[in-house]
Amino acid sequence: MASPIPITPAQATTGISLSLRNNIYSALLSGPGIRNIEATLDESLRSTGFRDNLKTYITYLFRSGQATTAEEAYRLAMERIKEDMAEQHGGSHGTGENGNSNGNGSVNGSGDGGEVGEGPEVDLKVPKEVVSRGTKIVMRELEKVCEISYEEEN
Repeated sequence: MASPIPITPAQATTGISLSLRNNIYSALLSGPGIRNIEATLDESLRSTGFRDNLKTYITYLFRSGQATTAEEAYRLAMERIKEDMAEQHGGSHGTGENGNSNGNGSVNGSGDGGEVGEGPEVDLKVPKEVVSRGTKIVMRELEKVCEISYEEEN
């Protein structure tokens, strides 16, 4: 593996240059870093039920006619995810403490989703467990390719 990419504390806590960002991406791509991050996030999203909930919601969008293209479904799903994430502390969509829900109990979102536009009762908040595991794996993979140097104060 190539030598670690040096990063100062200031760079680590503020925006980084395009050149440094590209170096980090290249280092992550040249090894198993990106694949490890992707696999961890994918498994976490699957095991928490988020992927099933998203599939249920997207199926509903197509069946209700609210989306006729993948781009429309993507845009509407992202809007719903952002709304649900904003409500994370307010509690909505009947979820448990861990932020997980199993949808409305119907196959492929075919249950009564209520009024058109309302959608099925699925939780599209990214579960805290996914955020936690994702953060840990990203940090672990970054530590493999980056070296943070601490500037001494004089």
